[in-house]
Amino acid sequence: MAAAVQENARIPDEYLLSLKFLFGSSATQALDLVDRQSITLISSPSGRHAYQRQGLTLLPRLVSNS
Repeated sequence: MAAAVQENARIPDEYLLSLKFLFGSSATQALDLVDRQSITLISSPSGRHAYQRQGLTLLPRLVSNS
């Protein structure tokens, strides 16, 4: 999926439908935040990563360290 998005700078419809099927309305809300550029990646000196949305930080256990 990442390669397709990077090539076209958009997510193909079949991937969007898959995300909505798997995550329901949460996927739509999350993608809306990304579209509005309301998400920031925060990296610690130890290499851990977290995503922050306008004052709200997601729990580190929900975020990959890759």
